[in-house]
Amino acid sequence: MPTVGHPSALSPQLPTIELAVPDSWVVEPGGDALFRAVHGRGGDLAPRLTAYVHTSRDATPNELVEDLVVEAEAHDEGEADPTFVVDLDGRSWTGLNVSWIEDGEPVYLVHLLTSVDAGEVTQLVRITGRIAGPDSERDYDEVQDAMETARVSPAGGAGA
Repeated sequence: MPTVGHPSALSPQLPTIELAVPDSWVVEPGGDALFRAVHGRGGDLAPRLTAYVHTSRDATPNELVEDLVVEAEAHDEGEADPTFVVDLDGRSWTGLNVSWIEDGEPVYLVHLLTSVDAGEVTQLVRITGRIAGPDSERDYDEVQDAMETARVSPAGGAGA
């Protein structure tokens, strides 16, 4: 009978993921995310940052991008911008901006995705910034600044 467990070849330890957030932000339990940081003013429209790891034998950032685009387009006035590539701390990230209308307010999500080799599988790290409401322009800049500090190290401390 096969045995499953964690960590294992198909469920490796998670990479280290770090962001520097402004002093006005609060770090909260992640829930379904690995971590969550929210602007200290709170409320549904407060900007937030989350991180996730998607583990697969052969997934690529492009496949995850396709899923994120479909998810965004399912919302009222949902749309996605073309992807872009950014280098952060020597690591290449695929970026995707999506938006939609929710309860009469614009919602913007900024996704950054990068691949981490984990032996038999690939771990796709996704950092997502969510911005909504009347302060979106100012909040977008603050979220972007924090996302630009993203650092990822494979489990065991191997190089980026």
